[in-house]
Amino acid sequence: MQARLRALSGSILFAYLSCHLLNHAFGLISFDALGIAHDILMEIWRTPLGSFILIGATVTHIAVAFWSVYKRRTLKLTGLEITQILSGFVIPLLMVNHIIGTRVAEEIAGIEPTYEYVIAALWVASPVLGVLQAITLVLAWMHGCIGLYLWLRVKPWYQSWQRELTVVAIILPVLSLAGYVSAGFEILFELDRDHMIASILKDARFDADKVQPLRSLVTPITFGLALLGVAPFGARKIRDAMGRKSRVLLMLPDGMKIPVPPGATALEALRLSGRPHAAVCGGRGRCTTCRVRILQGADLLAPPEGLELAALTRIKAMEGVRLACQIRPKQSLGISPLLPPTATAKEGQQLGGLEGEELRVTSLFIDIRASTKLAEEKLPYDVLFILNQFFSEMSRAISETGGHYAQFNGDGLMALYGLTGTEEDGAKNALRGARAMLTRLDALNTSLASELPFPLRVGIGLHHGEAIVGAMGPPRAQITSAIGDTINIAARLEGLTKSNEVSVIFSEEVAIAAGLDTTGLEKSEVQVRGRVAPVIFFPIEDLNTIVPI
Repeated sequence: MQARLRALSGSILFAYLSCHLLNHAFGLISFDALGIAHDILMEIWRTPLGSFILIGATVTHIAVAFWSVYKRRTLKLTGLEITQILSGFVIPLLMVNHIIGTRVAEEIAGIEPTYEYVIAALWVASPVLGVLQAITLVLAWMHGCIGLYLWLRVKPWYQSWQRELTVVAIILPVLSLAGYVSAGFEILFELDRDHMIASILKDARFDADKVQPLRSLVTPITFGLALLGVAPFGARKIRDAMGRKSRVLLMLPDGMKIPVPPGATALEALRLSGRPHAAVCGGRGRCTTCRVRILQGADLLAPPEGLELAALTRIKAMEGVRLACQIRPKQSLGISPLLPPTATAKEGQQLGGLEGEELRVTSLFIDIRASTKLAEEKLPYDVLFILNQFFSEMSRAISETGGHYAQFNGDGLMALYGLTGTEEDGAKNALRGARAMLTRLDALNTSLASELPFPLRVGIGLHHGEAIVGAMGPPRAQITSAIGDTINIAARLEGLTKSNEVSVIFSEEVAIAAGLDTTGLEKSEVQVRGRVAPVIFFPIEDLNTIVPI
């Protein structure tokens, strides 16, 4: 709930700020353009409903920020997080004078703060305040952009749009400041200053006697806000001083034991101890890079809910996987980080239910026959073009039949079926995948007939059984794959397709798992190293001859 309130209120304030900056940019044209743009962009915020939403968002955002700071058990933060907190503390202090001189003066003193009035006040009456106002706008925009970045960078589409969004984030404040400066110079140099100032004050219904008492409020209100801003930090000190020494520990696989302060999250405890741990989103339950496996004491934790439940569901996390930023241990836990401390937002998007889990899956291997001969008869560029077309078609066949691409090996690849759903569905889908591959291969041979020295042929091997499935490979290039006897047998069966002169071989285990009637099918067997009993398999040239799957 807290995260949603923070995101919603922050989005409203960012929308208001965007309108404000865009309005300023029209100062590059003229004061008349500023007024027209104001009526279009800002008038909605001046209606009773708009004002209520804006004030409510401001109060909510500040309250949630204070509560967030108070709840933290450590202030060991990233540079972006520190910048966001500090800018959020300074912005209200810099805005006091501007708000009192505009909205408050409008409501209490009857002032009508037109753009001419505001620009004149900032550029003529008090240039120092004019500079501070420009700094405030830049700080507010930076604060909002950091918040958006921390929120959006865990989204799968963000990397594709990052450059465009960065350009917008730079251009809008630049245009706004340029419009602000242009309007200021118009006030200073292009008009008769004395006559203009008198006219602007008259149009704004300025009354010095009514405004002066409001100005006297600026200092005490600023001081009060400063005290309010440091209150959460002071409350943290009091809370920590009154808290008892924790006996709750996080026990890591390397034997390290980390104390957990009362009420702290596992991530905060890790950071407080100086132990590196991934948390791309800053511990807001969005990126899942802080995920851990609970090795001991899982039953002592409250079940996941809210943001954590949604995040774990999104990555299909298996039982025992939790987010370190969301769990608050009340008793000692054994945990194991599942991603490296340097994990990126992209790594946080990978499935979370497959970290070293034993599953009964159906493994499929496909390999191109005579690939060496193809390389001898075609130029390297042509070979790569053909292979890429082949892999593209085979990957589509895997995807459309519910499989998972798991491994690439030069002129072939491996797919896994049954990572989700039942074993029967996985075995059936694997056979459907093999059939789809052969169908797409026929179409590919037809479309590339002029490029191929001979039609492409493949061998496909399938086996069903237990395998260790999980994220494998270098830390920044991991894929979900599998190892084990089941994988080796599937590869062996694929190799037998050549000597049996067929396109597909599947084991008896696949047939049983899929509930396939094998009556009338040719049956053979092969002895596999490490197994006492031979592997029984069915060599098939045309999968369409089998009962429809």
